[in-house]
Amino acid sequence: MSREDLTTIVSRALTDEDFRRKLLSDVEAALEGYDLSESERKVIDNLSPDAFDQLTMDLEDRQSMSGFLGGISLMGGKDAVDASTILDLLTKKYGGS
Repeated sequence: MSREDLTTIVSRALTDEDFRRKLLSDVEAALEGYDLSESERKVIDNLSPDAFDQLTMDLEDRQSMSGFLGGISLMGGKDAVDASTILDLLTKKYGGS
């Protein structure tokens, strides 16, 4: 379940500016109720304030290189970005292992 929670947290942080601010300023309160593994928590703890802007640009670059058009969506549909892609980017760029 923790991988689903991490995906939810990242999706929410990408789309909800208030949650993103809370995640970056008061991580304990923002993550209350989520079940994360130690390595997933480390990824969140290592995020810098510009991490979500950079992640958005990385995802847009990957979509454009793949021939996808349109916005980023984690919910599905033609513009969906695989959750594994997002988690892979976060882990490689911001730690967690």
